[in-house]
Amino acid sequence: MPEQVSDILKTKAVLWIAPAGEAHPDETSVAVGGAWGGNWVKLGYTKEPLSVLYEFSEHESMVEQILGPVKRWKTDEHVTLETVLSEATALNLDYVSGGDGTNPTTTAAGASQVGYEQLDVGDNPLLEEWEIGFEGIKYDDADGSLPVRIFLKGTININGELSFSQKDDDYTGISVQIKALADTGNSNRMFRWQRVTAAATS
Repeated sequence: MPEQVSDILKTKAVLWIAPAGEAHPDETSVAVGGAWGGNWVKLGYTKEPLSVLYEFSEHESMVEQILGPVKRWKTDEHVTLETVLSEATALNLDYVSGGDGTNPTTTAAGASQVGYEQLDVGDNPLLEEWEIGFEGIKYDDADGSLPVRIFLKGTININGELSFSQKDDDYTGISVQIKALADTGNSNRMFRWQRVTAAATS
């Protein structure tokens, strides 16, 4: 099989979120940068690259007659995604603190009232489950942009402290960690990788 320089991937990634079970955007009709439709919501800009870690533990079977293992199985698996959200909003803080996106309250500005948003966090043992999607960009040999997408079902948590700095090269971001759950409604998969390799022919 010949090497394809168009398969070299260098891309930003955009984070999308929807209620668990939401249908994924169609690979043909939803172009790069297009709205995903349904209940998908874009979480805005990110401050750091997206990292995706897939890891698993193993069991090795040994027999008396041979020094090395003769069989190996996965015994558990985990998928973790991490990035930093650039937009420090009450809604983003609600998502990363285990909320369902409905907890922030917003008050409009008035003649004797400032406009503000407010979020109360704490004393809620539940972790909301979400459908998560990331979209990157691949370019074909004709410089056409094609989507690269990762989908998973999972929970979201804040992944470190909020840092408030006045340094010229820094600003406040929300560090986010997404941990996948086995999608029992879809063959127990942990994540789906989808890379469009060529545009439709007509």
